[in-house]
Amino acid sequence: MLAMSVREMPTGHEFDKRFGAEWALEEKLDGHRCIIQVRDDITAYSRPQPGHGGIALTRALPPDMVDVLHHLPTGDYDGELVATTGKAWDVTRKTSHTIFVAFDLLQIGDVDLTGGFYDLRRKTLLDALRLLPPGQNRVSTVESSRPRWSDVQAIWLRGGEGAIVKRRTGLYQFGARSADWLKLKQVEHEIVTIIGFDAGKSGPYSALRVRDKANRETTVKTPDHATLRAVTADPESFIGRQIVIEFQERTPSGSPRHGRFDHFAAPAEVLAFPPAGERTR
Repeated sequence: MLAMSVREMPTGHEFDKRFGAEWALEEKLDGHRCIIQVRDDITAYSRPQPGHGGIALTRALPPDMVDVLHHLPTGDYDGELVATTGKAWDVTRKTSHTIFVAFDLLQIGDVDLTGGFYDLRRKTLLDALRLLPPGQNRVSTVESSRPRWSDVQAIWLRGGEGAIVKRRTGLYQFGARSADWLKLKQVEHEIVTIIGFDAGKSGPYSALRVRDKANRETTVKTPDHATLRAVTADPESFIGRQIVIEFQERTPSGSPRHGRFDHFAAPAEVLAFPPAGERTR
């Protein structure tokens, strides 16, 4: 199950009113999403990646994490593999200490929990986690609380990726991007220039290749069918055009992480937009 992005989220008191007691707030962790199946053997997998033909990505877990997981009841645990540094790109480094942060329980024993409400799945998960050895540091969970805008701001202030609000009466829907889970991420914006195109599932102009003022290149998906048709009809007319992209943060190489097309930049906007490195979050 996937969370739905919200572009126009209420803030402050309006956020607190919109998300009352019927919702729960969890921190959105910056790691690798992973479902772990606890049986006689421990199996971990992530959702299929582009180019893998729909085949789930099997994850290798540290041996001491596997030992801890064997204390859990048989079941399917949904969560995030995170590095203690808090950055997703550190999860696969051999020197990183990783933790499995469980936030949902889909099945326990022979009982399918996906037809039960969030509160039932959450309680059953916490009961299962109480069976872990005291003092272990390989398996954890997130805090679940009534949503408050001040809590979202606190996550951003300490450099967290964001938050997810979950409907307490929501069901778990495999593969769905559901409005029962809404994600809030703080984003940055930058003006970049189109310099070319990359092919993909939608044809030779599936992605726009862009360059920023520091001469770093990246790609963003061509935003919609109308733009794709216009680019296909006259691709040369788009070379040199400037667009605004939004992104979560920069990777260690300086590339925008999770960059996406926002809109074509107006001339006045280009003049007013501050240079990279002078914006505040």
